[in-house]
Amino acid sequence: MSTLESYLHEKSNKKGNKNLNQIGSFFSENELEILQNNSISLVGTNGKSSTAWNIHNLLTSLNLKSLVFTSPHLVDFKERISTEENLSYGEFLENLQLFERKNNLNLGYFESLFLIACKIFLNNDLDYFICEAGIGGLYDTTSIIQSKRVVLTSISHDHTELLGNELKEILRQKIYISKNIDRLFTGDISEELINSINTDYNHIKLVNNLRDYLQSKEININKISTVEKNHFLSVMTLDSLLEEITFDELMNIELPNNPGRFEILQNEPLKIIDGAHNLEGIRCLLADFNRINQSPYIDLFVGFKKGKDYCEILNLITKDTNYRINLIQDNTFFEQQKVAKIAEHLDKIQHRYQIVSLKKFIENKNPSILLGSLYLIGEFKKDI
Repeated sequence: MSTLESYLHEKSNKKGNKNLNQIGSFFSENELEILQNNSISLVGTNGKSSTAWNIHNLLTSLNLKSLVFTSPHLVDFKERISTEENLSYGEFLENLQLFERKNNLNLGYFESLFLIACKIFLNNDLDYFICEAGIGGLYDTTSIIQSKRVVLTSISHDHTELLGNELKEILRQKIYISKNIDRLFTGDISEELINSINTDYNHIKLVNNLRDYLQSKEININKISTVEKNHFLSVMTLDSLLEEITFDELMNIELPNNPGRFEILQNEPLKIIDGAHNLEGIRCLLADFNRINQSPYIDLFVGFKKGKDYCEILNLITKDTNYRINLIQDNTFFEQQKVAKIAEHLDKIQHRYQIVSLKKFIENKNPSILLGSLYLIGEFKKDI
């Protein structure tokens, strides 16, 4: 394990990133201005990583240099920071430790990786910094950038203990990732929330809405998959920002699959892994799966991280009797919810299930999905 890996490992089990008021001083005023003017910040409940990677891959295909910062990683922390340039991480460790000593603070895991990503962007001749927020926006570490270009992918319930239960409050938390937005690009957002954005937030100069954008292309947003919505959102963003590039040119670029996000492992039988972990994300995942699956029965291999509302998710899943539930056994992935708790709810609603290992998913011969946590997807990828 490298020295930087050891440094990060010590932080991996510590909760929270509580240095928002201090970490801006890690950069000079000029560096913060560069980050603000050259970044695209992504916020939203679902679809952030997929859209961020789509934007990065489109830019790369257009010979524009970008760095993409996403979270969490599946296997290795270096997945969170990606660019076409050759990267060296070790050189930043001394800077982080010096900053901690000088300011008498202890950086969090996410904070440390975010600061490294920013420095890599600043130290290389790159065009765009594509930056995915962690949780929320207003109090998120990445808000120190105050990006002038923001992509809002979706709004639904998740992390309600931090963001609240009302969708308008969740919107407020996310939209204030920056208090000086020149261009806001919104995904599949309800008309009520779009109206709220247009009337309640004076710090946004121009809003580009995906529904209206697709309507102008004679595409019905209600008839496309979530994967396609994320693709179109990334296309709309660059179609608006890059004057010399057309919609057709962007659509003709073939994009790779995003790891751990509706990742198709095989087609016969159809087998997919997806880190969807909240109610709306899982609803969209199942709808997208059923668009391409012909078999009446689907095996779901499920594991949840502690703190998730698994009862609400299981109530959704068990409405369809064609879904056969397999609970991933305890101690399979980081901060896993105990299987006994999940099984207790399934017993209560009288729905059958099995408790199985990850190996069972690998060996399964039926159409199947592994879902419920990106940490679970990461452990699967380590095993294969």
